[in-house]
Amino acid sequence: MNEPSPRTRVGNRVTIYPRGKTQIYVADFWHDGKHHRQSLETRNLKVATQKAVKLDAQLAADAFQSPPPPTAIEQAVADYIAFLRVEGRARRTIVRYQCELSNLRDFLKSLHVTRLSQITPTHFDKFRAHCKGMGHGPRTLWHESVVVKQWFKWCHRRRLVAENTIADYKITKPVLEPREGPSLEQINQVLEIAPNLRKLELATLAFTGMRSGELQRLRFEDVDLKHGWIKIVSRDGAETKTRRSRMVPIHPRLLAMLETLPKKKRVWFFSAQPSERYPDGSHWINPKRLNDDFSKFLVRLKLPVGRKAMGFTVHSLRHFFETFCVNAGIPQRVIDAWLGHSSDRSMASIYYKLSEADSQAFMLKVPFGSALKISSATNCEAAS
Repeated sequence: MNEPSPRTRVGNRVTIYPRGKTQIYVADFWHDGKHHRQSLETRNLKVATQKAVKLDAQLAADAFQSPPPPTAIEQAVADYIAFLRVEGRARRTIVRYQCELSNLRDFLKSLHVTRLSQITPTHFDKFRAHCKGMGHGPRTLWHESVVVKQWFKWCHRRRLVAENTIADYKITKPVLEPREGPSLEQINQVLEIAPNLRKLELATLAFTGMRSGELQRLRFEDVDLKHGWIKIVSRDGAETKTRRSRMVPIHPRLLAMLETLPKKKRVWFFSAQPSERYPDGSHWINPKRLNDDFSKFLVRLKLPVGRKAMGFTVHSLRHFFETFCVNAGIPQRVIDAWLGHSSDRSMASIYYKLSEADSQAFMLKVPFGSALKISSATNCEAAS
């Protein structure tokens, strides 16, 4: 017969002893007339004793709370993603959070860590080192770390885990490095060599400051050429980054270019090239392919390309718009309204109201120049 495990009395209420094949210490005690046996999650007698002392003090002060049942990391991730959906978080945000938390889940599984209660700051250290080794940049690594901390904090609030072991884990937000956008001259060079459809798409990005994802989701009814407006609408399943809609005046140069597009009503204002799946070219554009084409144009012009080389990407056209408008003397609040920035939390951001007439008048002051000569564009033209 197996001899019983040695028991050690701690304080007035708790007894500890190693249990089972794993010989992990458990605490044995009574509370509110009920018998409890709680794992101390250690094989070390000294550490187990320290935990038991705290437990005995809680029982004496009537501050003891039963620990939550063991929760699988996979289930906690799924529950958190479901919570974000109910809260109405943007689809892109949910997709990114799910990807980052799934990476954490898979990494911890490789370390045989499958329950929330097993996670320690050391595991978090190893995960961040793993992400860095995978080539994740400073800002990506920072964002992943913030998401993990938010998720674990939520788990603690929901009593899925007894202790938030990474609550005091400090992460340093990387300093944003200023990134230059191309000059108006460089943009003109790109537009000179770009095929007509790509020319219109790139010009729209450069002369409105919208994001490529917003350009992708731009519908035919969102562009009012008659009154000179582009409406960037945040729709269910196709939200803007701030989840707010806005209107950007169409500069005369861009207006002249957009008027060359066919007037026939369609779903998307800009459509992708015809493909086997969409032979009529009715599908929305692919921002990655748009960026790839933009990069090809830059290479042909011997201009810097890509973030790693401190060169340009399609997003750099948004940087150009901001810089050029500021240098043209347009008030920052007007530019922020066009770009859809919402980081300013001062009262002025609440009190200031940009009227449609003022918005149009300010856009007329931006010296983007006149339209380049282009042929009648169609949505069937292939980008070179």
